[in-house]
Formats: sequence, structure tokens, C-alpha cells
Amino acid sequence: MSKNTSKNQSTPKNKKIILSACVILALILVCAATALFMPSKKFTVGFYGIDDRQRQGITSVIDKILAEKQIPVTYTQYNSSKSLSSQLLLSKKTNLIITKSGFAVNEAVEKSSKKAFVPDNLTSGMTSSMRSAIIASKNNQSKAAAIPFLSSHFEADIETQDFRNSDVKQINTWSDVEKFLKEQKRKNNTPMVFAGGESDVFLDLIGAFAESVDGVSAYTDAVKILEEGEKSFNAAKIAVKLCDEPNSPLANSIKILKSWFAQGLIHNGTFSLKTGDVEAFASSKLSNVMFMNLETHRNFSQSAISRFTSIYFPSNRSANSRIFTGSIYYAVPMTKSKNADLLISALLETENQEALSRATGIAPVLAQCRTPDKQADDARYWIAATTAPLPGLSNEIFFTAEQKSQLSAEIAARIKN
Repeated sequence: MSKNTSKNQSTPKNKKIILSACVILALILVCAATALFMPSKKFTVGFYGIDDRQRQGITSVIDKILAEKQIPVTYTQYNSSKSLSSQLLLSKKTNLIITKSGFAVNEAVEKSSKKAFVPDNLTSGMTSSMRSAIIASKNNQSKAAAIPFLSSHFEADIETQDFRNSDVKQINTWSDVEKFLKEQKRKNNTPMVFAGGESDVFLDLIGAFAESVDGVSAYTDAVKILEEGEKSFNAAKIAVKLCDEPNSPLANSIKILKSWFAQGLIHNGTFSLKTGDVEAFASSKLSNVMFMNLETHRNFSQSAISRFTSIYFPSNRSANSRIFTGSIYYAVPMTKSKNADLLISALLETENQEALSRATGIAPVLAQCRTPDKQADDARYWIAATTAPLPGLSNEIFFTAEQKSQLSAEIAARIKN
């Protein structure tokens, strides 16, 4: 008499069904992974850390370029409150990312495809400073992984008429600025203001100040301290290393600003002011000296900013040892894409460089194309006279908004107290 077959025993038929199911599941997973990590068939351009006016201006030029080529485009705006790299881990790769100098462009390059390169032979018309800012591919040093197409600067703004009527004949050093401030204080209670309540502005300002006072080595030393602080963030400890220890890179800058604050040359509420407040001071003729980047300059009303002349940060140091602070706007191909190649090439053409400068208000990277006004031309000239600008301390390392706010508060306290 034969034994009964166990209900748990697999039959050949069941084994075939299970095997087929496993194969189907594996195919589904492969397809899902392919769909997840492969770039979309649509041509996509992503923006990270670009202000609204500049993003809209760049988009308008891209739209025109691609419309003429009959190439549809989709735009992605990444969250600037998070690191760019954290947003590129599991998403479909954007074909091209537009971002600024500092940690953002480095992260974009790090996450780009090994086969993604900038087209060759695009640099002949660029200023030498912008050519030096090209980022080479780690996989092929003869190829570029990211290329500049616009640039900006961090500026000092001096009230034009007051300066003309003052006893100060020129501003070449911070001593000249101080002399002008003291003269203006006799008729204006708040001669200097800046958006000290915005940590990005304040950190960029203090970095630019350090470069002008103690040279680029002070700036780079500050960056090293920030890099160390990124590993285990503690705002108070970072500020001590930046400001308080022997040979701290920001010590001399803090000393100058502290002296000005104590003398009442800097408005006592400056470290709480936002950009809108600074514009209100300018509109009401309550300030004679301001600090800001060119992007902010462009957002001020004409009635407020037209009274001011923008200058680069003065210094006792020779011009050939200077490196100014300012954002470089980069195009970074993330995938191997003919459309990305076409767009990058077009962005570096004279007609489009002029259009980009008009639309954004910032400087082109070509040496000979026209600019919309003196500010954009000055930005190009100042940077061309030195080398690729420093990104600004707020852009060197990714810190959260809260971390930057804490660090700014620690540094500002040293100026106010």
C-alpha cells in the first residue's frame, strides 16, 4: 500500500510556478531600478541654490535657445535647505544642473556620470579668471566636468553724492572707509548698514573682509576650520577657532568691525537687519555705506540703489595678491546628452552671454561681449583682473540654516561686545 504524499511536499509543477514567479519578480526589480536610475527621456535642467531673479532670467534664455532647436525641456528646482547630494541619491538623473561655486558645484560634479563631459573648445573667448574656474573631470583630467557661464561679486556700496562732497578723495583702503564713515556720522547717525540678520550675507561679508585685510590665506584657513566643524558641529567652538585663538583667521577683521561698532559707525541693529531693511535705509537716505552681493544690488529699487556707487572691497594689499569674493554660476552635465552639449555650447555664445547678463543683471564670462550696464561690466573687470573669485564662506560647506544662524550669532557677538 503506497504512502500518502505530504501536503507540504513540492511537486515539479509547483517548483516551475515558483521559479517563474521569481524570474518575473527579478525582471520587475530590474525594470524598476532601471527606471529609477536612468535619466528621463525628456531633457531636464535642474537648479540648486539660485535666487529667483537669476533663475528666471537663465530659464528665459534657455527656453529661447531650446525653442529654436525644437527641444522640449522640463525644469527641476532642488531644495536649497538640503544638500544637493542628498537629493541626487535615488532620483532620476537630471541631464544638466545649474548651480553656484562652492560645495554645490562640487557635489554636482561628484554625482555626475563618468561619461558626462563639457563640450570641448568653449573657452577661447572667456576671461582668464573664468578659464581657471573650469572644473576638470576626475575621470579624465583633459575634460571639463563643470564650466562657468556667469559670475558675480560681493561689493561695498558708497553713497555717491556724500562721497563727492566729503574730504575723502579716494577709497583704496579700509582706513579711507573709516575716515568717510566718521565724517558722515556727524550728519548721519547710522552711516553703515548691512543685512547682518541674514547669516549667508554675514558669513560672506566676514570672509570677504578677511581676504581684504589678511589675504586669501586667512579666508582659506577659515574654510579649513569650517570643514573641521562640519564633522561635529558646535558653533561656539568653531567661533573660538575662527576669532579668538592666536592667529585666528578672522581676528583682525573682527577687531576692525568691533571698533567701528563701538564708535557708532555701524548701526546698532545691523545684526538683526534683513535685506529689505537695508533697502529701506537706503531709500530713506539713512545710510552711506552698505555691503551686499551683486544679486541683491539688482533686487533693490532703482530709487534706493541709484544713489550708490559699487566698489570692490578695498585693501592695503597689492592687486595681484587679491582674490575677490563672488558667485560663479556653473553648468554641470549630469549625463551624457547631446542636448546638454548643445545647450552648454549655446550658453557660451556671444549673443546668449549678452542675453544672460541682461536677464540676470550679473556678469558674463566672455571677455568681449556687451554688458547691460556699469555694474555688470565692473564685476567682470574686477574678477578678470585677479583670478576666479572665492565662493563666500556661506557656500564653502553645507551647513543647515540653523547651523549658519548659530555660527553667525557667535561671530556677531564678538563684534557687538
